[in-house]
Amino acid sequence: MEFTSHLIDTKIMGVNIGAELTVGEYLRFAPGILDKNEYQRRRVKSSGKTYDLLRKDLIQGCVMPPIILAVTNAYGGELDALVRGAIAEGPRFDAWNQIEDFIRRATADGELLILDGLQRSLTIEGIGSGRDVDLNSEEKLAFFNHKIRVEVYVGLSKTGILYRMLTLNTGQTPMSFRHQLEILYYDYVDNDDLPEGISILKEIDEKRARGGGRYKYADVVDMFYAFSTGSPMPYDKQALVGELREMNFLESYTFRPEADDMKTLLVLYHDFVARIMDRAGDWSATIEEEGGLLRPFGTNVPSIFARPQPMAGFGAECKRLVTNGIVDNVETLNEIITKLFFSEDPSVALEQLLQVLDEIAKKAKRIGDAQRLYFQLAIRALLLPESESYLDLSRCWLRGQENYEMMYA
Repeated sequence: MEFTSHLIDTKIMGVNIGAELTVGEYLRFAPGILDKNEYQRRRVKSSGKTYDLLRKDLIQGCVMPPIILAVTNAYGGELDALVRGAIAEGPRFDAWNQIEDFIRRATADGELLILDGLQRSLTIEGIGSGRDVDLNSEEKLAFFNHKIRVEVYVGLSKTGILYRMLTLNTGQTPMSFRHQLEILYYDYVDNDDLPEGISILKEIDEKRARGGGRYKYADVVDMFYAFSTGSPMPYDKQALVGELREMNFLESYTFRPEADDMKTLLVLYHDFVARIMDRAGDWSATIEEEGGLLRPFGTNVPSIFARPQPMAGFGAECKRLVTNGIVDNVETLNEIITKLFFSEDPSVALEQLLQVLDEIAKKAKRIGDAQRLYFQLAIRALLLPESESYLDLSRCWLRGQENYEMMYA
């Protein structure tokens, strides 16, 4: 591998290293990273004329656009320090060779992600393995010696990787925004670093999010999306990566490589729910058969707050509090959460919450969206210092209803 250029990406605070290598060199490590993430897109149908032409062109020695890779975060502080030095010093930085050594190490260790060029990589692998094309010895030698270009991003934060994936894939086979987030944050699902008492359940786990601290993975992603956009409204599961609101999300998002916003937000939400559970004791909903709640939103605190509506409302309101300068950052909300209290009987307040949600369900055209909006307003009534129900878990639910009805009813 021959390194040819060094560029600094100040938008996402990383460096981009250009390199040339032979197809044979690429195939020594590429197969090991094609399936590195189980959420990564698989091979698209390649029996059409487009992929037939691509295979023929590659065999004939065509020059492809560079394949874009990124080094994972496996190498920690030492590599991060080098990247920060490169960004700070600019043209005066003289340790590019050390960053290049990390790239060589990443190719050997399989610690690379494909940001753009997965289908091209699969096509190259199909030719090289003989699966898709039967080459004679002379053709195979020429193919393996053919040079290609790659660009390797180093030092990107998780959000930076997401940003670059979206902008690189806007004109290609679309990848949903949810898909991108799931790829980006897949390592949290089985990550031992998650705080004790929190578990995230994937769809393939075939388990329900029951009990305190158990959250569905898709709902955690949903909460982070609400936090990132400042809106509790759900993302469209069919949305394409080029849609305007997704790009607006990326443009408005503040990149903080030193902070892990999704994990921080999840822990904060878990502490919020735990505080309610601690103050409410073993409360469970009263289900009435006539004129009451036949199918309540939830029957206890965990079942109510492990759903996407309160999670999205919480995430959106946290972003609003930070954006408006009411709190410095998400971390400062931790101290506020510890002060929450019920000024009256918790069972009365929580029954009122279920009544409010039931009334919304009877009137709203889009029940889930309406409940998301309501929860954001209820959380605002709880966490906004000038609110009459500040910190009061007994009064915030009805105050949220009043504000909801004024704004949306």
